[in-house]
Amino acid sequence: MQPANTIPAALRLFGSVFQREADGRLLKEIEARRQELAAVLEGDPLDGLDMGDPDAAVETLAAEYCRVFIGPRGHLSPVESVVLGEGRFWGPSTEKVAEFYKAAGLAPAQDSRTLPDHISMELDCLAQLEEGDRHDEATAFARGHILRWLPTLTQHVQQVATTAFYQVWSKGLQAMLTELYEG
Repeated sequence: MQPANTIPAALRLFGSVFQREADGRLLKEIEARRQELAAVLEGDPLDGLDMGDPDAAVETLAAEYCRVFIGPRGHLSPVESVVLGEGRFWGPSTEKVAEFYKAAGLAPAQDSRTLPDHISMELDCLAQLEEGDRHDEATAFARGHILRWLPTLTQHVQQVATTAFYQVWSKGLQAMLTELYEG
């Protein structure tokens, strides 16, 4: 398990990976921490990417993100209400997540266009709770929300992704959250 002070940073990094298509800044951050992250993720966090050509790596990941999470076919948005099959964005689970944030006094880190039940928002919620030494609340939130749908999303990524990047990150996230909140 990671030291307590690194957990929020790790949660936020995972959130950045899944929030939108990767950009050069994110890839540089990952590359700078490649060995450390490889140990945590149990795989190369940049596997299959040509880091000698950062623009090509960004382009590859943009196409992969769209194929896996956006569409037009065979995708699965990294949003709780969608993964749980509620049939739409902003479903009942979205409302429950938004209510939790409000009751817990949490302020969303991303812009207001990001759905409350998007994976990046839920990971930021966990990071804020961990920073506030509110591990029991983080555990309850994780068990009641992200851990209910992350296995389905991870399975989808394993089946649809054509590069190892999102496969490694989704498996690593599932392993980390399982260890932190179910272990």
